[in-house]
Amino acid sequence: MIRIARLPKTSLTGFRRADVRRVRQTNLRIAASHSVKACCRARFHSSVATTAVERDGFDQNGTQAEIQRLQHVRNVGIFAHVDAGKTTVTERMLALAGIVKHAGSVDDGNTVTDYLPAERERGITIQSAAISFEWGWHNNRSGDDFDANDNVTIALIDTPGHVDFSVEVNRSVAVLDGAVLVVDAVAGVQAQTETVWRAMTRPSLNNHATTEEVRDTSRRLSNQNDHAHEPLPCLALVNKMDKDGCHFGNAINSIKQKLPGANPIPTQIPIFQSSNKIPTSSLFSRNLVAVPVDDLSAETGQFVGVVDLVHMRAIVWPDHVGNVSNVEECVPQVLPLLKTGTRQPIDETCHITKAAMDARQEFIEAMAECDERIEEFYLNEQQPSNAELRAALRRATLAQKALPVMASAALRGRGVEPVLDAIADLLPSPLDRLPPALTLLDEGMAPTKSNATARTPGKRVTIGHPLHPTLLALVFKVVHMKGRGGSGDGRVVFARVYSGELRDRDTVQVISPPVLGEPAQKPRTERIGGMLELAGGTFGNLQEGVCKSGDVCALVNLKSVATGDTIMVAPRKQKKGKKVEPLFCLSGVASPKPVLTVRLEAESTEKQTRLSEVLTLLSIEDPSLVVEENDSVTLLSGLGELHIEVALDRIQRDKRLQAAIHLQLEPAWCHASPDSPCMILTDPAVTVSEEARSFLQVSEVATEEELVLKSVVFKALVEGCRGALKRGPLGPYSMANVRCHVVNVDAEEGLASLNAMPGALRAAAAHAISTLLTEHKSSCTILEPTMSVEVTLPNDMVGSVLSDLTGRRGTVGDVLVGEQEGYVLSKALLRGDVPLIEILGYATRLRSLTAGEGAFTAEYKGHSPASH
Repeated sequence: MIRIARLPKTSLTGFRRADVRRVRQTNLRIAASHSVKACCRARFHSSVATTAVERDGFDQNGTQAEIQRLQHVRNVGIFAHVDAGKTTVTERMLALAGIVKHAGSVDDGNTVTDYLPAERERGITIQSAAISFEWGWHNNRSGDDFDANDNVTIALIDTPGHVDFSVEVNRSVAVLDGAVLVVDAVAGVQAQTETVWRAMTRPSLNNHATTEEVRDTSRRLSNQNDHAHEPLPCLALVNKMDKDGCHFGNAINSIKQKLPGANPIPTQIPIFQSSNKIPTSSLFSRNLVAVPVDDLSAETGQFVGVVDLVHMRAIVWPDHVGNVSNVEECVPQVLPLLKTGTRQPIDETCHITKAAMDARQEFIEAMAECDERIEEFYLNEQQPSNAELRAALRRATLAQKALPVMASAALRGRGVEPVLDAIADLLPSPLDRLPPALTLLDEGMAPTKSNATARTPGKRVTIGHPLHPTLLALVFKVVHMKGRGGSGDGRVVFARVYSGELRDRDTVQVISPPVLGEPAQKPRTERIGGMLELAGGTFGNLQEGVCKSGDVCALVNLKSVATGDTIMVAPRKQKKGKKVEPLFCLSGVASPKPVLTVRLEAESTEKQTRLSEVLTLLSIEDPSLVVEENDSVTLLSGLGELHIEVALDRIQRDKRLQAAIHLQLEPAWCHASPDSPCMILTDPAVTVSEEARSFLQVSEVATEEELVLKSVVFKALVEGCRGALKRGPLGPYSMANVRCHVVNVDAEEGLASLNAMPGALRAAAAHAISTLLTEHKSSCTILEPTMSVEVTLPNDMVGSVLSDLTGRRGTVGDVLVGEQEGYVLSKALLRGDVPLIEILGYATRLRSLTAGEGAFTAEYKGHSPASH
């Protein structure tokens, strides 16, 4: 008789996968005489909401609703190397969530998060952009980790992938709770992928408090004005699976080899439509094949779906060619592979099911190495349920023991829905993160212990914990938007609220982090003038006017706030003898040191003043830009050539320039016939007078089309006019049959200023036309297509058909009744004009009116004024 002894739960963590498999095959558990010590780096323990509250003794009266809200909040960033598809993935997420009707394209320059002109012209992300939306949480059902709730709120930040804009990555990492790392399916892990991975995992950016096992490291870093942080739990998305040369397994191997500490575990295997004949399956009608991760076959076909190894289901998207912007045309088909309530396959002969079952077994083996509960199932030769696997994968992801890997082709609209579900299922909520590390400031504003924690009477959660009532927020980004901000320079402040809440019109205290070797700045008191919604580059006012703990918000009317500042509630007047409330500050956001410097010169003293103002605003927005000014020279330093180039482009675009345009709009009628109201549509014509041509210094005899090709300024003028005429004042309809004549052009500093910034002339032309059309809206008419219709029908039914055509807003011109040798023919002919929309489905109606004996033909005649 063999006596089976039980291994300690922690012993198997040091075994290799082959060792675990050997233990299972022998079905023996050998009591080790010594514990197996795994070579593990110091890790951070993720806190859990309910246990954290119970452990810290927090009063839970009235907090259940707040806990429920926080459990359904996700602050997530999209990171990757340049051109890996981050913005495309983001745009597809927004389309799926209903934020936009059609997914934009980086090539077309119409994405939500790339809103700067320089971003749309270059096709790259320059500034990180935040946007918030809700997503239906498909896998959140009763019996899971959370109470049943079908919505999760995702605050998403799209970050740049170019190394010159790494400061955007640093400050995004500082306030996020989780990340999605996008990897190119062909190139795998690239240089900037490794850079952002270091930013997410090294203990120097996120400013979070640490556990006991790394407190010594935190204390050492604090002496250098830096703090340790809890690394970001992460998902990996292998994108561009539709490209030639893509390979899911090779991309995963590159993650394993090039990203230190990563343990990539594929939660999906890709499905391709093969050109080869596949054995018939009752589940799939197309020639579909699932390619395992370790399959090195070069020929895969077209990527059409994935197999979800957690839920054992196939997700197959429609077979479309090219970019599919409308999500309604790209709804996937979800096919379960196993019988309900059992582990038996629906179709035992299905090759995709067989590949999925093998891959799921490897997935369970990988999870057994990083989760104790799955380890128990594995050693007992039991199959965990889907919910148990999903919960284990979440635990491993939060503890950074696993990096779930998924597949997608975002440009074709495939594979993004499971990523949104995985964000809800696997990435942390604010309650799963440790509070930020704080620097305590005494009354003399001298920094003391960096690991000091604040405790209020009766509450043992620290300041910065989402359930703590005291306000603590970090400013991680500042931008200047004309027409916004309310501070004169359009300053909009982005902040992450860790604890407490911010409200519109609140008076707050702004604390800048102390600089090593310099005295700390005195806190400033400011008042919030308003809050904006997170919506990429277009911001509307936040209706509720409140931002709660765990959320990211945009604040206006804060005149002195800069990146890295801490926001706390303004102190109340203290009674004599009462202790003053302590002040804390977060450690701020690290900025890389500049590597390239250029010299700037202004033509005049007035322009130098304006240049200094613009550089000041730019350095506030981007702390990695360093400006040095003296009496003789202005130096601008940045992280690279592209960084400096973009900054100079911003300077050119943001200069104030006034342009004046005098123009006339008049109709250009083109009737189909003299006695008909129908018109043949013509595109708007733009003409420029000799006086305007003289100011622009272009030929007075050349055509407008010739000058558009020769002069940048003339092109800006014409395109500004044509662009404004693409949308009329009566709705989203382009103008037609109109002539725009530019009488004269003027500029504040002459033609030289327009040559430096032709966009100003384009904007002035567009604004002039829009204003003119709005003021004369009553002179405009909506035109609709009109058809010339001929109807043949029995003579005795002419009256009923005439009445029907009149009801369809038709105009009948001729009613012909034929005669031959003294008797009337049985057929009559009607001719008239009817709007196109009114004859849709008319064939059925005509057959009904004429007992099937009537027929009609229709031909486009022109456009006529709509009468409704």
